[in-house]
Amino acid sequence: MIEVSHLRKSFGNTVAVKDISFEVNTGENLILLGTSGCGKTTTLRMLNRLIMPESGNIRINGRDVRSVSPEKLRRGIGYVMQQTGLFPHYTIAENIAIVPKLEKWPGEKINARTRELMHKLGLSYDTHVHMFPHELSGGQQQRVGIARALAADPPVLLMDEPFGALDPITRQKIRNDFKEVDELKRKTIVMVTHDVQDAFALATRICLMDKGAIVQLGTPEELREKPVNDFVSRFLQGEYNHAT
Repeated sequence: MIEVSHLRKSFGNTVAVKDISFEVNTGENLILLGTSGCGKTTTLRMLNRLIMPESGNIRINGRDVRSVSPEKLRRGIGYVMQQTGLFPHYTIAENIAIVPKLEKWPGEKINARTRELMHKLGLSYDTHVHMFPHELSGGQQQRVGIARALAADPPVLLMDEPFGALDPITRQKIRNDFKEVDELKRKTIVMVTHDVQDAFALATRICLMDKGAIVQLGTPEELREKPVNDFVSRFLQGEYNHAT
């Protein structure tokens, strides 16, 4: 589904991503895990061309992402941000409908899809659909952000610290709910987090990064039982989890 080959990106004299390669299989949830500044968010943003790599290639479904306009590429890839990125002056319905409207879906189809996603994500259509983001809790806003990313039913979903702004109790609840949403089980997901609990709860595989490089890539069990070096062991034991 996603093939990343020899990606590299620098900002000034700082090398953010150093010649990394990985693949994400259809239906997988690959989590890019690591501390602040390790290159995980830069890597994620290169997948949908929010950041352009200096070198390397990205292919989605066998197609080089550079062969598609950035706008068209991003409409086919759901994107969830840490701070939700909801438009404050749009209602919940209007926020969720952004991409379907760009794709010229008929109004009835948009309304039905909005109702469906809100129900799946634990939001009340009747109560919340005409509200504005500031009227919702942080957890509710995050659910709307996920609904917006899923609205046009993209095959790929990119998530950048989707639970990072939530308090611990809300974070655990939405993480648990996330695992049960059938809509998400059908997606190929790449998620960024610095939180080991998020990674082990949600990942099919984990890509642990440090200083712009991949340190270990494998299943949660492989990282836990066969860490390749002391950095992996220390990270999983929580020595780096104060970083955000």
